[in-house]
Amino acid sequence: MRDVSRGTLEEAPKEIDEERRYPFGRKLTRRPPSADGQRALFVLGAYPSALHVDWKPASGKRVRAIPIDDEPEPFWNGIDATERVAAWLDWLQPSPSLHGTFRTPPRLNGPSGAWVDTMVLEPLGYDRSSTWITDCLDTYRMSTGVAARIKDTYDVAHLPSCHLDPHPSEKEIVQEALALHSSRLLAELHQSCPDTIATLGNAAARVFAELVGLPQQKLSPDPYGIVRIVDVSGREVTWYPLAHPAAPEPYQAAHADWVRKASA
Repeated sequence: MRDVSRGTLEEAPKEIDEERRYPFGRKLTRRPPSADGQRALFVLGAYPSALHVDWKPASGKRVRAIPIDDEPEPFWNGIDATERVAAWLDWLQPSPSLHGTFRTPPRLNGPSGAWVDTMVLEPLGYDRSSTWITDCLDTYRMSTGVAARIKDTYDVAHLPSCHLDPHPSEKEIVQEALALHSSRLLAELHQSCPDTIATLGNAAARVFAELVGLPQQKLSPDPYGIVRIVDVSGREVTWYPLAHPAAPEPYQAAHADWVRKASA
């Protein structure tokens, strides 16, 4: 058992390489947790998402989703996406002949956060006001699809250079989290002092288990949703190892069945 009170929020480097920028120029920053102070539920994911737009370049094919800025909080549900994109456009002052045109179609931003609201918080009986939401890593990582569109569309459009780290594997998330973020995560557990913890996905489950001195374990769709009582600095805490919103279909089906049973 590891003492969570020994963590510190100062562990991870405060500054990020100046090259870490989104397409069109916004600087990538470290994303803090969704709350401060004590919360009943602690939710741990893998790494942050980002604010996205649908982009039609001045020349070339449309990019249906390109990241342009940090998301406001972990597992953001996109409720104010239109306003945030409008504020970003006001900052960019785009020229159609240079930047092309942008739009924010429904459900482009926040689908994972909306899934967490309805498929995790509601079945467990919590809302966001009583929940501390955070991630193993604290900066956005681009998907392989985004990386391809940056290479074949954005980089050839003579726009400000951007640089984002690629999507890490499960193993890489666990290794980086334990090497660079363990003290921060322990401090967050100490500050939130939750009664219940939900980890979303294998990486988060493995990191949490290591943080509290348990053997790392992987999720299984059968059996699924096995609740564990774990010792966190002398306190008994209920742990739900659950699937991530982007988990493969067998885990999605198992999770949907878990939600039905939890809501019955």
